[in-house]
Amino acid sequence: MYTAISDNWPEIETIFSFESISAVRSQALNSMARLSESVRLLLLDFESMIRKDSSKTTVPGGGIHPLTIYSMNYLTALGDYGNILTDIISDWPPPAISSLPEISFYSPVSNESPAAPISDRISRLILVLLCKLDSKAKYYKDVAVSYLFLANNLQYVISRIHKSNLHSLLSKEWITKHEVKVNQLATSYERFAWGNVLASLPANPTAPMKPAEAKECFRKFSISFEDAYWKQISCVVPNSMLRDQIKVSIGRKLVAVYQNFFDSHKSTIGDEKSITLFVRFYPEDVGNYLSDLFIRTLTSGGGSSPSSSS
Repeated sequence: MYTAISDNWPEIETIFSFESISAVRSQALNSMARLSESVRLLLLDFESMIRKDSSKTTVPGGGIHPLTIYSMNYLTALGDYGNILTDIISDWPPPAISSLPEISFYSPVSNESPAAPISDRISRLILVLLCKLDSKAKYYKDVAVSYLFLANNLQYVISRIHKSNLHSLLSKEWITKHEVKVNQLATSYERFAWGNVLASLPANPTAPMKPAEAKECFRKFSISFEDAYWKQISCVVPNSMLRDQIKVSIGRKLVAVYQNFFDSHKSTIGDEKSITLFVRFYPEDVGNYLSDLFIRTLTSGGGSSPSSSS
């Protein structure tokens, strides 16, 4: 209705320009004002709904939270009415920075942009969503999964923005900043999930060591790798690009170091029989198990046991 009145406003002004029928023009103007106020109230209610969401249930595997899906469905629908919303919000006072949650996700858009008012509102709503997700991430017992949860959900938000009209309502700077944040969250996941595995290997994997030391390193690596694998095998990364990015990053850091250590010290521990006794994972085994990560669904079974690789 707002669009119908707005699009036909020049004709309405012309047709009902006479004083005797000016009441019709005033009624149309009042209708637009009431519709504008209704839309603003809906936006405030939507923000309030996000803030008040009190669910403490974690999404299995650090996947996409239902609140994220619902919120982005709502916001992408709003994006289809960007021009109308720009008119409605143009004279709505911008949100006070002091009323916004303090979190590094937020990046104010430039007020010089013609779409700044609507951009401010959209970015504010996304900020409120991200802050709520940040609070929900704390319910995961595994810190690594909490970071993966945040990376997955922020990536989902960005993907929905790119595939909708929202990308024209938010600045490139805003989108780029949040894409960088996804990478930072993914890096934090890798550090907490696989840091102990890397730490089990010597800083210089090719440095000479005694047979007993080499055996102990292989033992520690096997234990830490299997422990990390079983903790992370149930994790999911729905976005294929993010999934491949994380896998490649882990592989480059972990497999490469272990390959150097393995090649340098497999002969140190003895003959082929000794290698079988003390080396549970060959480098290719590690790569294969890593490639099996992040593809589990709620109905699929678990992966094969790393301990069965040798």
